[in-house]
Amino acid sequence: MSAGLKVYKEDGSLLFDTEKITYGLLKSGYLSYILNWPRLDHRSIQLPPNEGSSFAESSITDPIHGFSVTGAIAPLVFITGSGISCGSSKSGDTTTFYFIGASPSTKFYYFDTMRDTLNGAGLKCYDESGVLTFNSLQYPLNIVDTISAPAPPTPIVWNGIKLYGVPFAGATKTGTRFINSGPYYCVARLFIAIGSGEFAVSTTFSRSFGQGVMDNMSAPGNPFPARVYMQAHMDGAYGATGGIYFMSCDAARTTMVQSTTAAQSYFDIPTNRYPQAIVIKTDNLPFPFN
Repeated sequence: MSAGLKVYKEDGSLLFDTEKITYGLLKSGYLSYILNWPRLDHRSIQLPPNEGSSFAESSITDPIHGFSVTGAIAPLVFITGSGISCGSSKSGDTTTFYFIGASPSTKFYYFDTMRDTLNGAGLKCYDESGVLTFNSLQYPLNIVDTISAPAPPTPIVWNGIKLYGVPFAGATKTGTRFINSGPYYCVARLFIAIGSGEFAVSTTFSRSFGQGVMDNMSAPGNPFPARVYMQAHMDGAYGATGGIYFMSCDAARTTMVQSTTAAQSYFDIPTNRYPQAIVIKTDNLPFPFN
């Protein structure tokens, strides 16, 4: 058995094990606006929907928020406040993370494998091959809970298609605008209480499913703009004070088809898997931090 150090918290749970690589906080801050992604409009119902040439870029665009880091190895990003992860890109050594349904008030906490880059008095541990596994100068990742989204409610079957009123049982559906200059979205939210304090969430994946026409989705003085469209939808989760939210909204770069099918409903929701929220507490984490 190789030599190592294991440290436990007061409740007996493991804090870190030097034989395993520990994640540390490398950056925190607010998301920033990055760019607009135009939605895709189906040119004609006669054209095959599985070919890119069947779609044209729409005048409806989605503001995408995010942040960038250098040297990402195995990143985990947690957010507090509205947002759904919709991918990342890499250019050279810079990785950019993208979120839809977010705003400049959404907080992020970026964790990655601990680095041997900070100076000062502390404890640094390495495995037998010389790889850093723990650095006490960094704030370690401490997962406090994992929560799976609930299943959707019982569907109504129409022409053999299962139609759902909301993507998660108990969710509330509203027309929501995330920034003043952005479009309105059909948003379903479900709050799950955990305890006191502020929480942040990372999701392992998002589901994609269909959203029918939402004629009743409106906001004061501004009707929901996508009410004539059937389009793509996606889900995710984010942290809040006292708990977390599961949320779904119009998908990033969504494909839109003018239709009256499945009005007021969602369809083709994968029910063999559900997004899972990995939860941390943020009360003791520095913010902003770089």
